[in-house]
Amino acid sequence: MRIRIPRPRQFGSMIRDLARRDPDEAEAYLDTHQDAWEELAERNPHDAADILEAIDEEGAADLLTDLDADDAGDVLDEMNAEAAADVLEEMDTTEAAWLISQMEVDQAVDVIGALDPVKRTALLGALDPETAQNVEQLLVYAADTAGGMMTTDFAALPAGMTSGEAIESLRRLHGELGSNLLYVYVTDDADRLLGVVSFRDLVFARPGTGLDEVLEPNVVSVRTDTDREKVAELVQRYRLIAIPVIDPDQRLVGIVKVTEAMEAIQAEVGEDIAVMVGAGEEETVFTPVQVSIRRRLPWIAFNLAVGFFIAAVISQFEDTLTTYAVLAAYMPLVALLAGNSGAQSLAVIIRSMAVGELPPGRAGRAIRREVVIGLIDGLMISITAALVAAFTIGFFQEGDAQSIEPGQLAAIVFIAVWVAFIVAGLVGAGIPVLLRRMGQDPALASNIFLTLITDIVGFGGFLITATLLLT
Repeated sequence: MRIRIPRPRQFGSMIRDLARRDPDEAEAYLDTHQDAWEELAERNPHDAADILEAIDEEGAADLLTDLDADDAGDVLDEMNAEAAADVLEEMDTTEAAWLISQMEVDQAVDVIGALDPVKRTALLGALDPETAQNVEQLLVYAADTAGGMMTTDFAALPAGMTSGEAIESLRRLHGELGSNLLYVYVTDDADRLLGVVSFRDLVFARPGTGLDEVLEPNVVSVRTDTDREKVAELVQRYRLIAIPVIDPDQRLVGIVKVTEAMEAIQAEVGEDIAVMVGAGEEETVFTPVQVSIRRRLPWIAFNLAVGFFIAAVISQFEDTLTTYAVLAAYMPLVALLAGNSGAQSLAVIIRSMAVGELPPGRAGRAIRREVVIGLIDGLMISITAALVAAFTIGFFQEGDAQSIEPGQLAAIVFIAVWVAFIVAGLVGAGIPVLLRRMGQDPALASNIFLTLITDIVGFGGFLITATLLLT
């Protein structure tokens, strides 16, 4: 394949798109154009990471080992942790350890945490002692906590230092911390967080001024066990580019950068979507098949039980359906409309919870809002559905033991749809609120429970209404 090499950014986008369409062709091209691959990895590690995620793990491992240490580390930093772990598992332990040592510590911890336990143990043993210690310190924290998100590379200076000494120290730290030099934190002799100093105050302070005189003592901080959702909420609320992390003894142990906080929000929303339908909360396209099966199967089995329960409800109206077979043609309409309306309410409530917009005190108001929306939407849709049903009944009623008048069918559809919409709004908003009040994940298979209720109300309500109006 011949590719005219454009500017680096355009080239990266072009190869990334090729890798997504035809991974083998992209891999073959990069194998034979080593200089182009090295330049891409150096200038655009984001695009390089996307390319490696698109091709097979063995090919990605070969391309990574062709890069120099710094570039390989930068590319791995940008990869999805599970995808990077899959690539490292294709390498021997020495090569994988060499690459891990080039990564940011917090990113390395995410990748090592995604490795097979046997490979993880071997890899930790192959790391140099300092890197291994740094990684193991962070591995003890759950991935969805501030401790699991933080980096231990940050600028902390003692309170007894003067502003002039601080500036000189920061010059030396700049080469070590790089992009992690975001704030200057001030600590006491026991490493307890005392405050934060802005670079502006530091630059304009007189050289002999002590840091304790210019620091801001009211620092927004989190503990190592703070949930990542709370961390992200604080970063957003206070417009921070990093937030300090302290241990139970108030010692400063790390910082969570804004990029990690934003990734946490995306992960939370993604988990909520997966959990709503019964998939694993941490499941991705890189999750092993057997793990995905184990997580999904119980909820699918529950769905099966729900289906039999709904069938049992419908069977109670066998006489009505036998006499008025045309009802079977319109019955699914009610459940379909109610399910769609309820899913909209559910999505709005769970999204609001995920981004911190729905504190417990506002839950009642939010539920009432969704019920009102269901009432108004339901009124308009039920009128429309009733009119359509009345005009179309003639196409479906041939052969019935007894005929239904268009007006009767319109009344049945109107009542059933309107009631179903009101219930759908109540249930769609109420299920996640109830789960949160019970201390459970608000998204925990919410869609499955919603479907259960809307189907029962849709099918059962329609048949009850028909039975009452026609007999």
